[in-house]
Amino acid sequence: MRSPVPVQAVLSACAVLILIAGILSSGCADLPGLPGSPSHEGANSGDLRVYFLDVGQGDSSLILFRDTVILIDAGDVDMGERVVSDLKKLGADHIDLLVATHPHSDHIGGMPDVLAAFPVGEVLDTALPHTSPVYEHFLATVREQDIRYTVAEPGLSMEPDPSLALLVLSPPAERPGDDLNANSIILKVSYGAISFLFTGDAGDEAEQGLLRNGLSPQAEVLKVAHHGSTDATSSSFLSRVRPEVAVLSLGTDNPYGHPHTETLDALQAAVPAIYRTDRDGMVLIRSDGISYSVTTENGQGGIWVIPVSPSPTTSPGTAVPSVTPQATPSAAVTLPVLPVVPVNVTIPALPAIPSPLIIPVPSVSIPSLQIGNASFLKIDAVRFDAPGDDRVNLNGEWVRIANRGDGVVLITGWTLSDRYGADPYTFPAFLLLPRRSVTVYTGSGVMNDTALFMGRTEPLWGNSGDQAILKDGSGTIIDRRAEGGLS
Repeated sequence: MRSPVPVQAVLSACAVLILIAGILSSGCADLPGLPGSPSHEGANSGDLRVYFLDVGQGDSSLILFRDTVILIDAGDVDMGERVVSDLKKLGADHIDLLVATHPHSDHIGGMPDVLAAFPVGEVLDTALPHTSPVYEHFLATVREQDIRYTVAEPGLSMEPDPSLALLVLSPPAERPGDDLNANSIILKVSYGAISFLFTGDAGDEAEQGLLRNGLSPQAEVLKVAHHGSTDATSSSFLSRVRPEVAVLSLGTDNPYGHPHTETLDALQAAVPAIYRTDRDGMVLIRSDGISYSVTTENGQGGIWVIPVSPSPTTSPGTAVPSVTPQATPSAAVTLPVLPVVPVNVTIPALPAIPSPLIIPVPSVSIPSLQIGNASFLKIDAVRFDAPGDDRVNLNGEWVRIANRGDGVVLITGWTLSDRYGADPYTFPAFLLLPRRSVTVYTGSGVMNDTALFMGRTEPLWGNSGDQAILKDGSGTIIDRRAEGGLS
């Protein structure tokens, strides 16, 4: 005799089926991050804060995410003290990752001041030969302070926080000559459904190379390359990025005529909202991973207010919540006493309910579903050997899966295993959006749009010679990858 199925289980199964049916019938048009969504902008108090600093005719962007601090460029030499002051006012007391997009002075000139003021965990650099005194001093300081030095390569993934994904899109592995702008680091930073694209001074050559290398530049927010120069930000590049917001960093009445008219025309034709540090001052974009809000220094104001985290662990420099004074009690009001009127109510007896209650239902099975073209899913990066002790740093080993197609893929019931196939990880209900990726960590954490966790208490991946194998719900191998990228 079949065991009775709990009512709650039946309702949960039905709810999943109804949800999937709703997604299919709606075409996913209302999901954030999908083509056709008009905008992700909305009131926001999320954990991610991205500041485009006003450093005149230069570049500097600050990313604050919970306890993680990332600084991309630091303006020119005369802006170093200003960058340091801004970072301190915004609550930063250290830098986890310092990115030098390329060795031009208007991007790295302020870094000596930054390196002197904050402890830095890691530096990301192009490692291009360049003999300027500013760059040489920068490299010498990195060596003297024994800071971890990483060379940018396309496809390099960095996870300063399990919920924040950083992906290097450029420079290419085979550098296009010795032009510093063409070899700028292009960095994509993603939190949930919201991505930011930082482009340094990358020009048309770098943009076209990026469009050919298979790494998606799609992002909701674009830091416009080369201060709005006409040698960058082509219409074809914008059509691939599809930004909702563009931010230009440049100085007032600069001698280069930035931004150039051609670039502005291209931006105005493709981007709904454009901000400029020469007019708007510092620009803040805040996100919860689903939507974002934009605040400007010269517009709405309040850009220097450090938000208060609702969690016990506050973000760097979180301000202490202000105490709201208690309202003055109003004068007492005496209400008249109403007479009690007795009412006789007869409640009919209800029939007895047998215990236990068993509701016969047919067996319910949810089929392994696949929405979208699975052939576009690839394991695009792995790390089997976690930094330090693998048994302690379980989330230091991971596998990243990317959807390189233009459609949504439902990977519920899929599995991820090592080369032996023992104890595979089964994916929960998860939709992998087009041109997005999800990182599967070995340990535990909070699932979100860019991170899943196996929940294991011991390492899975062998540090040498292992292979990650991705299978769909029917057991068909979709992709496999070894450390170093060999399939």
